[in-house]
Amino acid sequence: MKAKVPGYTTDQGFAMMMEHLSPGKGGRHRQTISYGKSPNLSLSAREVLAIEIWDVRSIYLGQGLYNKYIRESLQTLIRLNKLKWRGIFDKGNTRL
Repeated sequence: MKAKVPGYTTDQGFAMMMEHLSPGKGGRHRQTISYGKSPNLSLSAREVLAIEIWDVRSIYLGQGLYNKYIRESLQTLIRLNKLKWRGIFDKGNTRL
């Protein structure tokens, strides 16, 4: 977002807390596809959000932990991003 949205700062973003144990000990956060990687700037903000949500969902599903609470949390994360950054996550928006 920082590279694509004018005026965006990291303290304005939303996140979902995931297990991340002490250094070098695993945890769900380290299992995400984006952990420790640079963002793919060729993707739109909508595409990145969709990929990240799907990835987190897959991690929890694979561990048998996906439930109503996780689903609602992911839906809330999507909703908050759409409200905060109106137009950025609209379908068909390829400017970002």
